[in-house]
Amino acid sequence: MKIIVITWQSYYNMFYKISKKIKDLNIKVYSARVLEKEGEKLKAVLNEIKSSDLLLVYRSTQESFWEILEKEIREGKIGKKIVYLSSDPSFWTYSTVNPEILIKAQEYILRNGEENIENLFYFLAKEVLWLPVEYREPEEIPWEGIYHPKAERIFKDIKDYFSWYKPKKAPTIGILFSRHYWINDNLEVENLLISELEAKGFNVIPIFAYSIKDKSLGTRGTGEIIEEWLIDEEGNSRIDLLIKLIFFFIQSSREVGFEKKEVAERGVELLKRLNVPVLAPVISYYKTIEEWEKEELNLDIGWAIAMPEFEGVIEPIIIAGQVEGEADERRRMPIPERVKKLVERIERWIELKRTPPKERRIAFILHNNPCASVEATVGSAAHLDSLESVVQIMKRMKEVGYEVYPPESGKALIEEIMNKKALSEFRWTTVEEIVSKGGALALVEVEEYLEWFEELPEKTRERMILAWGNPPGEYKNGIPPAMVYEGKIVITGVKFGNVVVCVQPKRGCAGPRCDGQVCKILHDPDVPPPHQYIATYKWLSRKFKAHAIVHVGTHGNLEFLPGKGVALSSACFPDIGIDTVPHLYIYNADNPPEGTIAKRRSCAVLVDHMQTVLTESGLYEELEELDRLLGEYESAKRKDPALKHTLEHQILEAVKKAKLDVSTKVFYKGKKKALSELSPEETHEISFEEIVSALHSQLSLIRNTQIQDGMHIFGKLPEGKRRVEFIYSILRYDPGEEISLRKEIAKLLGYDLKELLSYKEKVDERTGKSFGALLEEIDRLGKEVVAEILKQEGIAYE
Repeated sequence: MKIIVITWQSYYNMFYKISKKIKDLNIKVYSARVLEKEGEKLKAVLNEIKSSDLLLVYRSTQESFWEILEKEIREGKIGKKIVYLSSDPSFWTYSTVNPEILIKAQEYILRNGEENIENLFYFLAKEVLWLPVEYREPEEIPWEGIYHPKAERIFKDIKDYFSWYKPKKAPTIGILFSRHYWINDNLEVENLLISELEAKGFNVIPIFAYSIKDKSLGTRGTGEIIEEWLIDEEGNSRIDLLIKLIFFFIQSSREVGFEKKEVAERGVELLKRLNVPVLAPVISYYKTIEEWEKEELNLDIGWAIAMPEFEGVIEPIIIAGQVEGEADERRRMPIPERVKKLVERIERWIELKRTPPKERRIAFILHNNPCASVEATVGSAAHLDSLESVVQIMKRMKEVGYEVYPPESGKALIEEIMNKKALSEFRWTTVEEIVSKGGALALVEVEEYLEWFEELPEKTRERMILAWGNPPGEYKNGIPPAMVYEGKIVITGVKFGNVVVCVQPKRGCAGPRCDGQVCKILHDPDVPPPHQYIATYKWLSRKFKAHAIVHVGTHGNLEFLPGKGVALSSACFPDIGIDTVPHLYIYNADNPPEGTIAKRRSCAVLVDHMQTVLTESGLYEELEELDRLLGEYESAKRKDPALKHTLEHQILEAVKKAKLDVSTKVFYKGKKKALSELSPEETHEISFEEIVSALHSQLSLIRNTQIQDGMHIFGKLPEGKRRVEFIYSILRYDPGEEISLRKEIAKLLGYDLKELLSYKEKVDERTGKSFGALLEEIDRLGKEVVAEILKQEGIAYE
């Protein structure tokens, strides 16, 4: 009897292993991953199935070849016994056996393990193929437990584990991983993590669990496991940090699903109770380690990186990939250097947590746009007053016990930076001036820098030397070394107690000329950063021993340095720069795409900031006069034709005076032209009503456009009328819901908001106002509503 098995890769290894163990059945096992990639092999397998006695399928959802197989089944080309299983029962309908057999076969597979898979084959051989063999019922194997490589058993209770483990008086790290790898004895990743963490002196609680809650199976899911084993009776966390190696949301269940937004939100609430950093390292399911080394991940991004981010997890450092084995076998195996990097970063996170505020050292990094004037770009940040924000944060830090002596204001901060020349600058000052004026935090000896430089992969060192010469930097093709003083690398910044404020080093420049040769990134965006760039970040990490680096504002250039897009290696410059320091990034909340880059490429924990206040631009001076004339024109149309003619001339003059004739366009002889392009004679050939409609459209666009009112200061809520403006700028948005403030005000005034928004150039016959002007009136009333509510709540807004 011949049995063909097609299964997804996660189950292939076990099926293949058992097929070799069973000698009295002819079992051939094929991987869905391989059949998807190799078309010729798929054709051969489809032919082979026709000569088999039983087809056993465990279907995944990623591969497209399943549709080919299912088409063959529907067309009756595979007429043998078929057991077609999947986590989605709708696919079971391709089976040709009784449902009772399918249910038991699924139970064997889900319970997994050598005994169960072996008995699955014997079960099918007897009940489907009627062979004279014996089998045992599915063996009950724990769905969850606490595992340790040195223990001879699995622990089903946290107290039982502690009794055996005897934890030291030290920080404790939780590890949450999939039961699948425990049952398949593929624990090389967990074993190395446990070993490295314990070598650092940490206690470890390694928990395996079935990824989702399933009442029919009796699995509790990871959420309940966390509550029972990682949170004590008083509601306190038993751990200082959690490593989450399961990609599913922690509150996933068979009944609710595992990809829904509300499932992720419930997980976030539980993690808030746990109240510790949750790190989600990347384990590539699709790529071998060799493939990862050559290129970035692709299919893994959605599953292993993007999906976990919905729960707010951090540190997507790759620690494992696949390794090829016999036939189509694959095992996930650790990348030791990356595991070590993760553990070192964990050590720094724990150090940050356990260090009293008075002893903590923090580095703030201000941004400095390249190739622009110095004063205008130091501390630049989208919609954020980064200088005042840093000062206000330092003042708050001082209140809670940090050893910090903040300047009086953001203005005082920038004055100190500029007076000391505390920045990497070549065009307007010299390195000698920077040192003499006190802008150097440190001078790094070449020997010290070489210790850091030699840690880099050989090819990375070669790239830097090719671009910038040997450390600390050399004259190369007429380009001087970057920020080198008497053979030492200059680290710039200003110090305020245990806090330093640095301007981000130059990313691709070394000298005063701006000709595309010195500023290398102008012609080569893939150029590595200079030695001083790497030295600055290494100094902050290794010598200043910062407990955290805080980049302030959107955005700097660390996260955009050359390297892989995600799952970085030790050769990638963002990974080199951030080193092992915890990284916080104060980022604009309305820019998630670039924020995601910072999170994935530089291990940033994003701390979003509010937007600056938005207000309607309104009309002013000449535009107000034009608007008044248009209003009089609408009235004169009905009452005074003579005045109407006079107003036409006044309106055209007002349009020129307001310089609106350039942007106002009308159709003339089938072409759209600006009024400024037409002669007076040509203008008079056009219907004046068309001109008026175009002008109303232009004024509506201007008066309804929202503009920024100042810059946001981190942690500071808008006050007075700016608070009203801010709240209303949120409420004025109409997301299409049945009820919105703007919609209700429009309705009370007798208008339909959708119509007003769609035809802003139209004029309301009742009032003689354009729809754009009516929208402006609705916004004014909306702000009055907000102001009244604030007044009722006792919140000052004047």
